[in-house]
Amino acid sequence: MGTWGTSIHDNDAFADIYREFFNLYNKGEQSEIISKKIIDDNWEILEIEEEKNNLWFAIALAQWETKSLDPKILSKVDDIISSGADLKTWIELGATEEDIKRRKITLEKFLEKIKSDKIKAKPRKRTKAKTPIFATGDCLVFKMSNGNYGGAVVLASDYNPETAYNLIATTRINQKTYN
Repeated sequence: MGTWGTSIHDNDAFADIYREFFNLYNKGEQSEIISKKIIDDNWEILEIEEEKNNLWFAIALAQWETKSLDPKILSKVDDIISSGADLKTWIELGATEEDIKRRKITLEKFLEKIKSDKIKAKPRKRTKAKTPIFATGDCLVFKMSNGNYGGAVVLASDYNPETAYNLIATTRINQKTYN
């Protein structure tokens, strides 16, 4: 269990699911579709006792923040918290009494929060499309720390707007002039 603290957010599984939700949300996907995809793609987390609750918490918070909280997800989270299932998992993992108390308070506040009505949905963030700096075949000259000039050739350019990069190979050129 990748736990960092007693907060709802303080868990690797939660962070991964939450980030995945908003990556898709910011690309224009609908909350219901995103949630189904996340559950389908992360089925193995649902089979890990110490991780599964964090999946539901992450989806619930993301849906609440986007004003699209599915009543079934809310009910699932309510059952996990009200039944003490999450606290039982923490106890089985050897959490201290102090951590259990803090976690219980955190869970109660979390449930109260997602049961409330969010005033405004979290806006989608527009991602800036990236472009590679150089074109395939470009030759580059640069000054090295020894004062001489070196060279490089752009072997490939990736035009994917999310990654956009150049594959560059340096040469063994080491000359006093660049021509």
